Amino acid sequence: MANPDNNDAPIVIRQGGNGLGLVIAALILVGGAVYVVNVWSTHQKVVVPQGNGQVIKEGVESLKESARQGVEAIKGAAAQ
Repeated sequence: MANPDNNDAPIVIRQGGNGLGLVIAALILVGGAVYVVNVWSTHQKVVVPQGNGQVIKEGVESLKESARQGVEAIKGAAAQ
C-alpha cells in the first residue's frame, strides 16, 4: 500500500534572486569609476603647471594644422 505522505517530487534548488546582487555590483562599479575620475582629475591638476598654457595652445594649433593638411590630402586623392 502506498503512503500518501511520501513525496516523490524532485528536489529543486533555485538559483538567482531578486537582482539585489546585480544592483550591488553595479553600484560598486560606478563608485570605482567615480573614484578613478576624481584621482585622474586631481593628478592632471598637479602634473600640468599653470604656466604651460601657451605650450598647450601651440600644440593644439599644430595638431589642427596637421589634421587640416591630412584632410586636404585625402580630398585631393579622392578627387583624382
